[in-house]
Amino acid sequence: MKKYLTFLLVTFIFSCKSLPVNQQITVASGGGITGIWNEYTLKSDGQLLHKASNEDSATVVKTLSKSKTKDFFKQIEALKLNENEAGEPGNMSYTVQFSERKKFSHKVQWADKKMPADSVKTFYDAFMALVK
Repeated sequence: MKKYLTFLLVTFIFSCKSLPVNQQITVASGGGITGIWNEYTLKSDGQLLHKASNEDSATVVKTLSKSKTKDFFKQIEALKLNENEAGEPGNMSYTVQFSERKKFSHKVQWADKKMPADSVKTFYDAFMALVK
């Protein structure tokens, strides 16, 4: 019985996979008449940051729960941006980026007339709903 409980405890501990500390998701839009870019970054600790290209520093918008943060990281991994990287900027451009410091950075960029895959656009819309 004691071995069984120990096994369950170890299994539970290892099943609680944490996110790598340096991973982040960045969603941005910008261009147009003003040329200003608004960038929102979700860090693995749940902090959601905003930085405008005309500002010097980022500000914390909110902090997401661990489960919500994990959901977004699972969704971005499922998009497999490394297989679908594209860069089609336009007058108004949008980006979705998944990165881990110098280890990797995968980015999809598009304009209104050159839309990405539906899954990328759906992810972008869900992420931007956090901001509102």
